[in-house]
Amino acid sequence: MPTYEYKCLDCSDVFETMHGMNESVESCPSCGGKVRRLFHPVGIIFKGSGFYKTDSRASDNGKGGAGTEKDAGAAEKAEEKASVGGE
Repeated sequence: MPTYEYKCLDCSDVFETMHGMNESVESCPSCGGKVRRLFHPVGIIFKGSGFYKTDSRASDNGKGGAGTEKDAGAAEKAEEKASVGGE
């Protein structure tokens, strides 16, 4: 079961409790006041290769898609050659 951290809105008491994901705590165990679940950022450290844009795919080097126009032109020429050769 996951551990959740709560803070009381009345007495500012911070406490942890374990319960299922579909359950929740409605009142403070110290004073019985309303509580709010606390969220904390997760510490993630990226190590090794594979975490940069240039590691996972070919880059266009800032040409803004100019490479796709060249590819489209080459595909059209290949289709023309295939249709001429097939006659």
